[in-house]
Amino acid sequence: MTGEIIVAYGMRSRPSTRGLSSSAFLSTGHLLLMSDAKAKLRGAVGAAAAIVLISRIRDAKHLPRLLLEKGSPDQSLHILASSLAIYGYERLVAMILRRLGMTRMPSTLAAMLSLFAALRGVQKLKDRETANRLADVLKPGVDFLGKWMGLFLAPPLVSLDASIARLPSYSGGVWANTSLLLGLGWGATHSAAAAVASSLVPQSAKPTCATSTPAKSVAAPAKQVANGDKPVSQDEAVRRSWVLLGAAGFLGMACSPALPLVMHRPLGMLCEMSTTVSSFALAKLLPDAVQRVLHPLVICAVSSNLASRFVGPTAPYFDEGRGVGDKLFQWLPAAVTGLGVRMYSTTPLWLDNAEDFKCVLATCSASGCFSILLSTIAAVNQKSPLAVPPPLSLPLLHRSVMSALGIEGSQAIGPECDPKLAVASILITGCIGASLGNALLEAFPAIFKSSSPLVRGVAMGHRRSCDFWSLDVPGWYDAHAGAPSSWRGLRHPLAGQGPKPHATVGGGESKFRSQGLQ
Repeated sequence: MTGEIIVAYGMRSRPSTRGLSSSAFLSTGHLLLMSDAKAKLRGAVGAAAAIVLISRIRDAKHLPRLLLEKGSPDQSLHILASSLAIYGYERLVAMILRRLGMTRMPSTLAAMLSLFAALRGVQKLKDRETANRLADVLKPGVDFLGKWMGLFLAPPLVSLDASIARLPSYSGGVWANTSLLLGLGWGATHSAAAAVASSLVPQSAKPTCATSTPAKSVAAPAKQVANGDKPVSQDEAVRRSWVLLGAAGFLGMACSPALPLVMHRPLGMLCEMSTTVSSFALAKLLPDAVQRVLHPLVICAVSSNLASRFVGPTAPYFDEGRGVGDKLFQWLPAAVTGLGVRMYSTTPLWLDNAEDFKCVLATCSASGCFSILLSTIAAVNQKSPLAVPPPLSLPLLHRSVMSALGIEGSQAIGPECDPKLAVASILITGCIGASLGNALLEAFPAIFKSSSPLVRGVAMGHRRSCDFWSLDVPGWYDAHAGAPSSWRGLRHPLAGQGPKPHATVGGGESKFRSQGLQ
């Protein structure tokens, strides 16, 4: 009151402290506490980064191997050229689809299948050797993009917390129904796919468990060599290099108040990129049993989210196409397109045999239709006892395909279907399947022919959360699971053509930037 009287009379004397309101004191105190907490956090992170940097300084010798694949610039250039070729091809297909007005057809799916069809066409018109040579030209890029596909899938999950925060405040019953739908939906779809495949699998099919053993036993020596005193493998060199770069980035961000402003953004982006890459690479070293429950993609997304929170507005993870998340997400379509080459390379396992192809095609069609019909009746239909609101039910429509196709399928439906929630439902479905899929098949030997790799493959193909060839699984499993997940994605353009449901997320719409997901 004293301050107000002084101002009212026009006096120039300084107002008394007693005139300040208690809310001003509280606000000032809150800001001071927040500033002190941030300073302590920067100090703790800086100290930890300095310890890692000092202890790992000897790994600086591996930094050139980030650019030199196995020490060869020629091989690195081959990887770069083939990756850019695949990226450009997908962009070309996307442009053609836009010109034709087929905007609801996922460009990644069209590019992947057209690339596969082109290689098969060359094989039919010319010979297998010619088609193989063309596939070998793209193989370095295909292997590289497939190996790091988890990095390209991580960005939608990094900002998943923001998507959930935008949702209305749902009751516990709604979330219980959502969890129940994910579990029951997986069990029903997995059983349906396995039942159809078991009824159609050729009787002469033999178990090929021995085929999978060498693939797993080959990976073990590489880890042992990497952890010993001998020269480390390329993968281990990449992991160590990114850990070292991450330590340098976090130390720089901790000291950012003393550094020029122009250095803040590059250091922040280095923190985010190194966290995304190193967390994904290190998580893949976990035992298979742990990865089935705690997927490397989950570890990568959570770690990247924490890193982006630490960096703050200095370098947003999504920033109009300039952020780390934007840059990584731009390569996801190319990585999925490359699956067309892998499908071609494994055609002897699922396509060249007419009976095998009949089993794959019928199982894909049946399980795909069953999955989307089940989700529509049980989740989207508001008269269902398990019905959930559209912002939660629409993402469940995509729970049985690859994450990349689920993202594009969500965009085809419209802003009512958040791609990040679709990716979450796909990932949860994948984790359930990885943990319980084989056990479910083996529990009912009278119904499911679990000894057949074809049955296992097409059954698992309906719950792929990420390309299995990025997780070092056997080749026969990749072939039998990869092709079904791709063919099954064809149903989403058809689903997207229907009337759009009138639903909003948190009272607003989910906006997508042309460069990536926001």
